[in-house]
Amino acid sequence: MTALKINNRSYRDFQIPEGYQVVYDQLVSRNGKQVHLRRYQPADLPEEALNREHVTVMYDDDGFLYSYNALTHPLSGPMPDEKEAYGIAEHVWQDVDPDYRKRLEQLRILDGQTRSYVNAAGETVSFPLLWAKYANTIDYGSYEWIGLGPTSEIVEFERLNIWDYPAGRQKTEMWYGDDWILAHRGQGPQLKAPLPKA
Repeated sequence: MTALKINNRSYRDFQIPEGYQVVYDQLVSRNGKQVHLRRYQPADLPEEALNREHVTVMYDDDGFLYSYNALTHPLSGPMPDEKEAYGIAEHVWQDVDPDYRKRLEQLRILDGQTRSYVNAAGETVSFPLLWAKYANTIDYGSYEWIGLGPTSEIVEFERLNIWDYPAGRQKTEMWYGDDWILAHRGQGPQLKAPLPKA
């Protein structure tokens, strides 16, 4: 594993597995702003392979990190409790952006989630996930979270993710979700609320 690196800055809590390479780094629209969407996959998957093992990150030209999502290997073991989950999340914020952390307040643990990908044998690999979720006190409707899997492995980081209150669903584009990308391209069904429309 090596630390994620963006604009010459390393993020020690966000890991890229050995042998993974950048498949693309392209501009996409997120909350009305052009940002980079970078996708890593194993070396034997040199072209985009949706729903296979991958890491995606989103950031702007200045290196401001919006999102990190890693579906790279099976996870099993105990899930963190609330105290442990928020302890890890606070450590992440202090490393990523301690000033940004000041605008957030702890909200709640959102558990009972599952993440899945398809491995080289065509088998679906799934594992549980929980969010240490925050509310943004400056940017109305924005929520942030650190997603943790078994043995407290950091799987997700997300900030400035806007909620559409009238629609009862996420507003921010879900470029970190392969099913959303398929729907966005007209190659798959629209996702149900609370996930965003593509």
